[in-house]
Amino acid sequence: MLTFFQDLFSKATERQLVFLWLIFCFVALTYKLGGVPPYHSDENYYVESTRTMVESGDYLTPMFHDQKRFAKPILYYWLMSASYKIFGVSLVSARLTSAFFGTLTIGLLYLLSSRLFEGRTALYSVLILPATFMHFQISRWATTDIVMSFFILLALYFFVHLLQSDFKGKMEAHSFYLAMALGFMTKGPPAVIIPGMVVVIFLLATGRKRFWSQMRIGQGLVILLLVILPWFATMFFLHGDEFKNHIIGAEITNRLVHDTPFSLYFFWALFRYHLPWILFFFVAVFHQTGILSCSLSPVSNVSEYFSQVFHGIKTRVGLLFARENESVLFCYIWILVCLILFTLVRTEHSRYMLPASSAVAILVGKFFADMEKDGSDWLGYKTSAVLTGVVFLVIAISSGGALYLFGLIHQVPVQFFFLPAVFLVAGIYIFRLSKKRQYGKQVFVISFSLVFAFSFLSGEVLPHISRYPMKLFSKEILSEKITGPIAVYRLGNQRAKLGVLTGQKVFGLSQSSQIQQFIDTDEQVLLVMREKDFRENFSNISLRVVAEDVAWLRRRIDGERLKEIFGKSGSADKSDLTEKIYLLSNK
Repeated sequence: MLTFFQDLFSKATERQLVFLWLIFCFVALTYKLGGVPPYHSDENYYVESTRTMVESGDYLTPMFHDQKRFAKPILYYWLMSASYKIFGVSLVSARLTSAFFGTLTIGLLYLLSSRLFEGRTALYSVLILPATFMHFQISRWATTDIVMSFFILLALYFFVHLLQSDFKGKMEAHSFYLAMALGFMTKGPPAVIIPGMVVVIFLLATGRKRFWSQMRIGQGLVILLLVILPWFATMFFLHGDEFKNHIIGAEITNRLVHDTPFSLYFFWALFRYHLPWILFFFVAVFHQTGILSCSLSPVSNVSEYFSQVFHGIKTRVGLLFARENESVLFCYIWILVCLILFTLVRTEHSRYMLPASSAVAILVGKFFADMEKDGSDWLGYKTSAVLTGVVFLVIAISSGGALYLFGLIHQVPVQFFFLPAVFLVAGIYIFRLSKKRQYGKQVFVISFSLVFAFSFLSGEVLPHISRYPMKLFSKEILSEKITGPIAVYRLGNQRAKLGVLTGQKVFGLSQSSQIQQFIDTDEQVLLVMREKDFRENFSNISLRVVAEDVAWLRRRIDGERLKEIFGKSGSADKSDLTEKIYLLSNK
């Protein structure tokens, strides 16, 4: 198998490789797309609101739990509605929009990086991007993030096209603003602020003082208003102060005025969600700034050493502003804008770093392409490659052991052991290819193994290992076409999971007094609760068991507990770790 991929990599043209890679990524992103977990609680808003939109025929005002939802503009709801219309109402259809745009983003990145850099940088960039956990996972969630990220990337692509035409492309300028406007209609201001700030800072940093007229800003504002204003004006006309107060209050004031302290949260998010590529990114930054090259020069004392380092960094950073290095500067500005903007806003969601993922992929791709061109290892590369190989081997051993132990208490399909096997083979080949200085093949091995692992984990392993009865209950509800109210009693985030899986309104109940009030109706209602709660507190209420399943007990597993589970008989009793959950009906 590996020989096949090596031959393919060496013989196929770059465009053929990119086309095949896009097909593979789309298959990986859509593989068992309805699997839960993993999921994001925000999916519940879009799945239910869009279902209500399609059923009611009101495509202007999103509704969630019978309440108007003004939190995001309308475009994402329309895109998901189109998916519902074409493929039917389901979680797979809801998530398909994100998977489609996640794949489009990979292809668009190839076009952008091909314009920024020569050589293999573009190819390596598109190999790297889907192999970052942030991009892959968000592309499988029914949320607005990946679609907005696509439009940000599209706006930057048209700007680079405009820049390289010496600002003579009127169509490219208009497309730049149109892409930002569509991004705004997907998730709001960040889609305009991020590319806008990147472009302005870049043009100022590179001394292009006439950009105000060259960028056709007046015409751009007209395009933005023509795209954005109609829906917002319609919402204000239909809902008046209710809409205005939400936009000014919840969406603007509350996001900017709060007591959350400043932190380095987003720097840490950028690091952990882009492993192992971020290790090579740091090496590239150190080389670009001259930190590593300065440390190699002989010095007589510490003071001279720091003076030399400072002078070297100043010189190398200054070179970024040279015309031949503007593409690298553009990518650094792109990343810094995302980091600084959301650090200042202080609303800490790691997915806000998604727009920066493409820039990280480009710079890491350039790092490997430059080493390949030089034909030699850069200082620091070996350390990053060895760490990556070691991590892959550790994951192979630990995941294999974890699957074996889990198999003692719960059936584990044999094919799950493909996962540690892939990491084991990939780890060995990382060391081998690093030694042979086959950088391109090393990028491919890391990327292919990670995309395969992410897809296999999301589609197979996690849904199987995570015992949650909401999947069975949602199938029962959808197959029986039950549309009455649904509630979950004291089961935490299971309410959101059931909402995501059914696309219906699901209430969360926490007080026993709420149960009687909920079921006291002439229509059929459904209630999910633990068997223990039902037997101890509600057995006197007339409720019928529609379905039952088991879930893992939320108990801390320490050393003593493991000995208790496995020590006595050499195998575990599953009943010690699970509890029964009921789906109940009043009819």
